[in-house]
Amino acid sequence: MIRRHGPRLAVLVIAAAFTALAGLVGQAGMAALDRTEGWRARLAGEMTAAIRPSDPAGADAETVRATEVLAGTEGVAEVRALERSRVAELLAPWTAGARGPDLATLPRLIAVELDARNPARRQDLAEALNAAGIDAVVDDHQGWRRTAADFRHSAAVGLLAALMLCASGLAAIGALAADQDFTLRRAALRTRVQLGDTPLACLLSGVGPAARDLAAGALVGGLGAAGLGVLSGLITSGISTADLIALTWRLVALVASASLIAIVCALAIAARRIQELDP
Repeated sequence: MIRRHGPRLAVLVIAAAFTALAGLVGQAGMAALDRTEGWRARLAGEMTAAIRPSDPAGADAETVRATEVLAGTEGVAEVRALERSRVAELLAPWTAGARGPDLATLPRLIAVELDARNPARRQDLAEALNAAGIDAVVDDHQGWRRTAADFRHSAAVGLLAALMLCASGLAAIGALAADQDFTLRRAALRTRVQLGDTPLACLLSGVGPAARDLAAGALVGGLGAAGLGVLSGLITSGISTADLIALTWRLVALVASASLIAIVCALAIAARRIQELDP
């Protein structure tokens, strides 16, 4: 029995493995793209002002004044000054981990959240601080935004390459399944052709078992990937009804795509083999 059903079981398992891999890669890739886009959007909606007080003793007062100036600038929604310990943590890679008394020499950072409807420009913030006599540098996060865009592009290319690899595997297993079924049923199919059956009827008959195995494997793999996705969501941050609905649609699309790729390749190989039969 194992020898009889072993090849079909192998087709089902391999199709399920490639489908599950595609589902897991797709979920991880989409999560990375979503997070990168969220990071880019946050960077686009914020700026940072680095205050360089001329007198360390009056640094706190100058920071408060800079905060008031920025809060009163058109196009600014919220302003908050970062604590010196937080500034030290952010600048540690460039200051060799400055701590203690060295904190007084660090610039004071002010996070500026821009108005989404009418955001202020970097020049607007710089001019407002300069007009108030405050020595500061305003960073509009262009460098970080380029980094986020580059990472998003790399993630998208990697995701596409991984999905193409999975699709190639599904195509290969579809072709192998069809070729295997044809080999096992070659004599019966030749007899049907000689008795006058159309090539289409022989084709559908020859690829039927393989198509069922491929579709079943794709369904099992898709369910496995979806189950792991739900489990991961529950472990990390929970999963909402909207997430479940989106995951369901992605599962349907994944199973349909995987089945289509494998079955189309199986049909192509079966059609070629049917043409080789003597009429």
